[in-house]
Amino acid sequence: MAGQAGVRGLRPRGTALHAVISFALRKPLGALGGLLLLGMAFIAVAAPVISPYDPLDVFANKRFSLPGGEFVLGSDHVGRDILSRIFYGAQVSLYVGLLSVVIGTTAGSITGLISGYFGGKVDAVIQRFVDTIMAFPILILALLVVTVLGSSANNVVIAVSVVLFPQGARIVRAAVLAVRESEYVTAARVVGCGDTRIMFLHILPQCVAPYIVLATAQLGWAIVVEASLSFLGVGTPPPWPSWGNMLSGLSRTYIEQAPWLAVFPGVALSLSVFGVNLLGDALRDVLDPRLKRA
Repeated sequence: MAGQAGVRGLRPRGTALHAVISFALRKPLGALGGLLLLGMAFIAVAAPVISPYDPLDVFANKRFSLPGGEFVLGSDHVGRDILSRIFYGAQVSLYVGLLSVVIGTTAGSITGLISGYFGGKVDAVIQRFVDTIMAFPILILALLVVTVLGSSANNVVIAVSVVLFPQGARIVRAAVLAVRESEYVTAARVVGCGDTRIMFLHILPQCVAPYIVLATAQLGWAIVVEASLSFLGVGTPPPWPSWGNMLSGLSRTYIEQAPWLAVFPGVALSLSVFGVNLLGDALRDVLDPRLKRA
């Protein structure tokens, strides 16, 4: 008991580290998801250092090398190192995922804030626009945007941002409707605060928790949509590696001859999405006030 008390005394109360430790103890699966996401981020950032080869280097005399030895995860149909391409593919997934979440979820959240705060005709017009976007299946809408703009990583970011926009608008709007008639908001109006001040200083902070949960959940969606677009040949253009384009094309052609061409990129994609979902579920449980009351 005394040892446990000593350990508690060493924990820095009220700090970010203490919050992380507390979260890990309460939600070990969420902590595992966070570690998987951090591992993906480390691989993406450190890819130029930790990759054994350049992802575009071709070793024509070492096509379809078995995993192990010189190529840890084997080589592909033209002799490129699978491990290096997976490491650099993490850069694409993280770049598209994070940037599209920041753009799409943030734009949707601000739109939902405006819609929920003003209500009336403003709310009706904005929500009918959101309904129009949501009427399209996610992948069809993303395909439409990329087809119009062209195939590139930045255009995939735009396409995924459009896909993520409606849910951000809906969820934040619901949070705003729940707090806009609160006493502190009424008091702010009474003392003469303008709409902009009330929205961004009094209401928006109450929407941070649902925003964080939503952004985390949508990061997994963004990675999957990017991989789907690349798999269909309209995402990140080859020869630059993306987990999606590594799973498409000749990987399917040679799946029986060299199954590692699809297995290892598929495992990387699955682990990253799995980690994001674990973290998102844990954050929802911790930050959602309705679940706290339950």
